[in-house]
Amino acid sequence: MDRLFWSGPWLVLFCILFHPELCHAFPDKQKLEHEERVLAIMDPIDLQTQHADLAWGEFLRKNFQLNLKWKVISHDTMLAKFKDYKIDPKFPCHEFQCAFDAGNVLGAEFVLFGSITNLDDIYAFTFNLVHVPTSQVVWSKVGDVRKRQSGTPASALESTLAQMRENLVPESVRTGRREKRGLLSVLDLSAAASTPSRMMAERVATHLYASRSYDLMGKKEMEELLLALGINKGGFNPTDSSIFWLGGKMDITHLVYSRLLNDKGAGLKLQLALYDVTAKKKVREWPAKSTEDFRKLLEFEDKFFASLFKSTEYEITVNSNPATARHWSMAGAGISLTMSAIFGFLAFESNLDAENEFNNFQNARSRESAKELQAKVLDKEKNTMVMGLLSGLSLVGTGGFLIFSF
Repeated sequence: MDRLFWSGPWLVLFCILFHPELCHAFPDKQKLEHEERVLAIMDPIDLQTQHADLAWGEFLRKNFQLNLKWKVISHDTMLAKFKDYKIDPKFPCHEFQCAFDAGNVLGAEFVLFGSITNLDDIYAFTFNLVHVPTSQVVWSKVGDVRKRQSGTPASALESTLAQMRENLVPESVRTGRREKRGLLSVLDLSAAASTPSRMMAERVATHLYASRSYDLMGKKEMEELLLALGINKGGFNPTDSSIFWLGGKMDITHLVYSRLLNDKGAGLKLQLALYDVTAKKKVREWPAKSTEDFRKLLEFEDKFFASLFKSTEYEITVNSNPATARHWSMAGAGISLTMSAIFGFLAFESNLDAENEFNNFQNARSRESAKELQAKVLDKEKNTMVMGLLSGLSLVGTGGFLIFSF
């Protein structure tokens, strides 16, 4: 048996596992691991003015440029591209479809969109990250901070956004598709389209994006459907039967409504409910207590979704650290490769012993010694087959671990 048969495959696999920089088997993979990920950052929307805020957009772009793994598209480049495609750069973009379209125009792999709203003594914000190639939101964040009473009022928000940038890195983003529960619409049933009600609806949508459990209907499509159905949101009574009727007419599987109410001078009151329209089931409804502190309503809303998505029916098995999983896969491949090499060497040695015993058998001088030598030859050949089989199985295991690691 030729020794090169054993040494050749092991040398190639050893090179791939432990010194990939010296191999050319996966040049595209090696290039991808060091490639910058192109990120476009849309100017966040101020839900009070309903206009894009260029200042906060520039703040975010400059911050994300500090992470060299992101290749952030400059504002000038975005303006030039939008001009080429006759897109109004001042158009407020805080929905998935808008961000997805912008990503295609700009040639970006990721697009960050969201809102920053100045209200009373707080800044409330929402952010979503769209992965353009897979057409989905892959990361979301909802939050709010109090303004600083001295110095720069927005300094606390600046620190929070800088921390967000440090945590949001390409390797932490999971772009794998997840099975969705269906199409969901977020319905703001507040009597007046106030800034607080718009903030609530925006935060609700972002919480739902964060769950990655639904496809969300766009606001424009929803408004057109309601108009076609002759539905006045302000006067719509959200009873169970009316919600199921409306969901059926809109051809959606789930519906969330939020309604911010003035409670007879006692402050504000928030109603939140999630319905499974297909199953005609109210999944959860929480009426909030009246309060004059708007931030308490924001906390109430956070708890509503945090407890909802922690329930067993929303549990999703996700690898919390892809890098760790890859290291374990590579370790398993290394162990399997080592075992395959050991068994292969033993099979090789056993085959040599069998050849020697066979030569002795042919030179036997008596019938008794010939029988004894023949038994040894058969035993060595059997051992060679067993070791060869174990080597092959270990090599298959190595291939399986490699597939899972890449």
